[in-house]
Amino acid sequence: MAVQAADLTVVAGGRELLALPALRIAAGERVAIIGHNGAGKSTLLRCLAGFMRPSRGQLTVLGQALHQPLSGTELRGLRRDVGQVLQGLHLVGRLNALDNALIGRLGRLQGAAAMRSWLRWFSDADTADAEAALARVGLAGRGAERVDRLSGGERQRVAMARLLLQRPRLILADEPSASLDPTGAQDLCNGLSRTALELGATLISVVHQAELLPLLADRVLGLRQGRLVFDLPTVQVDAPTLASLYASQP
Repeated sequence: MAVQAADLTVVAGGRELLALPALRIAAGERVAIIGHNGAGKSTLLRCLAGFMRPSRGQLTVLGQALHQPLSGTELRGLRRDVGQVLQGLHLVGRLNALDNALIGRLGRLQGAAAMRSWLRWFSDADTADAEAALARVGLAGRGAERVDRLSGGERQRVAMARLLLQRPRLILADEPSASLDPTGAQDLCNGLSRTALELGATLISVVHQAELLPLLADRVLGLRQGRLVFDLPTVQVDAPTLASLYASQP
């Protein structure tokens, strides 16, 4: 099981941001989270990534009990196994595509190899893996190009190559297509799904555009004011269901 939660509650500033009696997400599932602004979507992702601890209840992600304090070793292990795709993709513009892809390998390097990585001295094997990952996403021979000189679609592909190098067991995507045009959004979503499938990873995405749901998820969680309104297969999330979820609050 990738995610298990029981009586998960998050309170901040005296306000309850999230209250989920139960949640289970199996390894390898593709799940989308939808809801209005302030529904608790990003709060849930921050909890799953270990950036926010539950105020009450239990939360286990990839076998780590996140409702309890984690040691530095445990936290590093979680960061290594959880890949994140955020708005803007968070690439390093001054670095080339190969170096950006290799950033995904940092969490798995130890000892002298980790020290050398800070100087961007990677092993021949790591470099070969990065070149192969770029080739798999359609950027063969483009590793020397600076990321800030690539098109938006090409930067998306670099982000996918970075995930392939990281090899996470869980991918969290927080509205990654928000700043993209319709074609770019579809390409990114298809790339995320392909990458998750290739890695055998669980994919959990925050989504605002209903037309992207079939590209990213087989299951949809609808949140309203921090509470779960529905948990349905994507094919059952129709227009009336969405209208009810996004209806004005009293």
